[in-house]
Amino acid sequence: MHATIKQVENFLALAELGSFSKAAHHVGLSQPAFSLSIQRLEDSMGMKLFQRTSRTVFLTSEGQTFLPLAHRLLHGWRSTFSQMSDVAAIQHGRAAVAALPSLAAGMLPDVVARFAVDHPLVRLVICDVLHNNVVAMVRSGQVDFGISVEPTSEPDIAFQPLVHDKIVAILRKDHPLAKRRTVTWAELNAEKLILMTQTTSVRQLTDRALENAQITMQIALEVDQLATISGLVQAGFGVSALPALCLPVVIRPDLTWRSITGPEAERSLGLLTRRQQDLSLAAASFLAELHRTIPNGIFAAYRGLIRFENSSNPASSR
Repeated sequence: MHATIKQVENFLALAELGSFSKAAHHVGLSQPAFSLSIQRLEDSMGMKLFQRTSRTVFLTSEGQTFLPLAHRLLHGWRSTFSQMSDVAAIQHGRAAVAALPSLAAGMLPDVVARFAVDHPLVRLVICDVLHNNVVAMVRSGQVDFGISVEPTSEPDIAFQPLVHDKIVAILRKDHPLAKRRTVTWAELNAEKLILMTQTTSVRQLTDRALENAQITMQIALEVDQLATISGLVQAGFGVSALPALCLPVVIRPDLTWRSITGPEAERSLGLLTRRQQDLSLAAASFLAELHRTIPNGIFAAYRGLIRFENSSNPASSR
């Protein structure tokens, strides 16, 4: 026979009140039921915890030894369920997200700031990594979900489209092409073209666009970071082409953007989750905040270039 936490509660009530009738009333039991509970606790422990006389009840030496232990047991029990209640109320917990650097810098800051106001004790982990690392972190369970392009040959990972955007030209405001409403891939290619390196999903999309336009690329410089492109274009070194979701990160006072005509280059970005695994309450709540925030945040000015999916937040990837 094993002791129960209710029996421990009854033990503490009797130790405090020193009366079976008072303790039974305090815990809401009949006196026979209360007495049976104490007897079963003593039987399970193989010792007498109380000495009974016709008038009083007091702790035996074994009962005295058990008293502080019982307090600790009850405190630990209540603390455990209190903490789990906080988790259920999204007051504690952890939400981890892996996202492409451009998205982590442009899409997530507003979401993080809003989420932190309502859930200040939830620990957030944001990993700004390239596409292959996003996939690997989702697959291994290091993060709750990822935000990237759709992976290929990943049967264990579900992809739900979230947003679509187009590649646009990035120019200095005083550049001759900035006087045009739109530019072509050929016109960009005739300038000093600054692009992301070939390891990035952005570059792979750009390469396909130039190939579809039947243009042989004349690349002046390849870089890894959006901020480097922004600085080089602002310095007058050349021009660039980047997805519209990068605009809040890239555009500076001296820079502007223009739509690119010819074959349009559009990409689809979405949520990557492990199949057959539910999101934690904290992660699901963060994802819900993402769905609420990003369509109406800093991207609202680029509605002609960015299109958001009207889909509900999946708490599960089943």
